[in-house]
Amino acid sequence: MYLSRIELAPERRETMKALASPQIMHAAVEECFSGSWGKAAARKLWRIDRFQSKTYLLLLSPEKPEFERLSAQFCPDEGKGEIKPYGLLLDRIRPGQKWQFKLRANPVHHVKTEAGNEKRGKIYAHITVFHQKEWLLKKAPDCGFEIVRNDQGHALVDVMKTEHFRFKRQGRYVTLNMVTFEGVLRITDAKLFSRALINGVGRAKAYGCGLLTIARAI
Repeated sequence: MYLSRIELAPERRETMKALASPQIMHAAVEECFSGSWGKAAARKLWRIDRFQSKTYLLLLSPEKPEFERLSAQFCPDEGKGEIKPYGLLLDRIRPGQKWQFKLRANPVHHVKTEAGNEKRGKIYAHITVFHQKEWLLKKAPDCGFEIVRNDQGHALVDVMKTEHFRFKRQGRYVTLNMVTFEGVLRITDAKLFSRALINGVGRAKAYGCGLLTIARAI
């Protein structure tokens, strides 16, 4: 596995289009892997990050990406990217560790309709901060972690940003609400947590959701 980062040029017209349409950026990510279009798409996780007034594409993949084509379309003149092996981080994962984390996710819930034709019900996005946080708190145990709480019992997690996207895919409109979480987690199950890091958390992984990153163990 490899974790890569490349700076984007948001002032460029093509980049603006890609940042506004996860479908376009998804296609650009897939093109970073020679001859792999459509293969193991769920294992390529990506996210748009903004840090110190710069915009980056963050990418987790089984293979090393080739950034030449993406760089020519969306990056500054000398955008080559950084690529680092991910195994070193995975080898450090232990139960009980506390880490700062960041996650861009698509929190949703299922509601049964009167017709009752759907197996799990119709999918709706969580639109309030309270329900978005509750979604993550409920998701955490199956992903091998828990959100750390302070002395007052409040979960140490914040919703930093909520984004709404509507774009066309195969002639139909897709609507996605994306939420960026930041906070502090504690690992409860190293195996499940490593799986969550590699496979992502929640839905819409092809469109820039699900990538969980950790930094600065506490």
